[in-house]
Amino acid sequence: MSNVLLILLIAVAAGASVYLVWLQRQAGLGPDTSDLTSRIKQLEDALREAELEGARLQERLNQMESQKEQMSQEFKLMAHEALQAQTDALQKQMKEANSAQLSVILAPFREKLDMFGQRVQETHEKGQRERIELKTEVTKLVEQNEKLKNEANQLTKALRGDVKMQGNWGEMVLERLLERTGLTKGQEYSVQESITAEDGKRYQPDVVLHLPENKHIIVDSKVSLVAYERFVNAETPEEQAIALKEHLQSLRQHIRGLSDKNYQNLYGVSLDFVILFVPIEGAYSVALQAEPGLYQEAFDKNIALVSATSLWSTLRTVGTLWRQERQNANVQEIIRQASDLYDKFVGFSEELIKVGTQMDTAKRTYENSMKMLVEGKGNLVRRSENLRLLGLKNSKSVHPNLVDRALDGSAAEEESTETPQ
Repeated sequence: MSNVLLILLIAVAAGASVYLVWLQRQAGLGPDTSDLTSRIKQLEDALREAELEGARLQERLNQMESQKEQMSQEFKLMAHEALQAQTDALQKQMKEANSAQLSVILAPFREKLDMFGQRVQETHEKGQRERIELKTEVTKLVEQNEKLKNEANQLTKALRGDVKMQGNWGEMVLERLLERTGLTKGQEYSVQESITAEDGKRYQPDVVLHLPENKHIIVDSKVSLVAYERFVNAETPEEQAIALKEHLQSLRQHIRGLSDKNYQNLYGVSLDFVILFVPIEGAYSVALQAEPGLYQEAFDKNIALVSATSLWSTLRTVGTLWRQERQNANVQEIIRQASDLYDKFVGFSEELIKVGTQMDTAKRTYENSMKMLVEGKGNLVRRSENLRLLGLKNSKSVHPNLVDRALDGSAAEEESTETPQ
């Protein structure tokens, strides 16, 4: 439009100049020069007026061009801000959705960590409790030994002449020791379990201790009371020596009888010795004091001679073995769960990286799609609206915001193509 106005102004000025020259040439041909001079004056005034009008039009044109450029810049800025706002809103929605999804994914992870820490803390506390319990049990052992001595004195008269009652009493003392150590009947030990040997004979040991890895220890209680009671009540050294000899013979007889049963061979994975429990601590001590080699003599026959004190230590060792076995199983379970937790964490981190990549891809795809949708003369929204204006029958309409953006985008592109370079 500015080019057309400039051409018209130039044409008017050129025509006026040509006409003036022609008039000047004609002036020499006619006598009435005053009329020509007046006419030339009028034309010169008209030319100056036309030049002033052209200058005013040019100034107005420059103002319009400046306003158009300013409006174009403002439109581009507004369009960019609107697009950025929508993009930020979309990213915020995606982040909020991903944050919620992330919380759901991390919940099992946090739960596993809490369980792991709790399991370690429980194992530590359990070890401390067991040490305290051991100290308490040692104190109980001292008290129990004293109690056993008193019970032995009280039962001496009742048991002196009844061998069966002596055996039952020894088994009762043995089982009470087992209960006090915390071992569980039916799990860590069995009482009066009937076993059939390879030769078909049936045996019934007093107690079978079960160890980890399916191993076993057989414990049999033997009471040697009659001779020991005479030894305690002897009034002369000679009577005491005779009673002590009979007491040692009674113990050796128990050792030989238990050795002949070969209890250690009843279980394929049992230890190669059997424990002979002497429930009367005094009878055990007197025998070993009088015959220090008695213990080795019994051990040579695969018999371990023990009293309540030494058996207590053995039973506590068995309990410790079982606790260590369970703790090892717990540690293995902790290791397994920790390994599984680590694998889950690695998988989660990989998925999180994928989520970030997909978010970036989604953003680029969204921006490119919006460009195709609302930018340029051939944007999809404008072409769709043109079809509707041509009479296309439809039940739905494009969102007004998209229509406005599409029309503004196409108008901006048209103006940019019409602007002179």
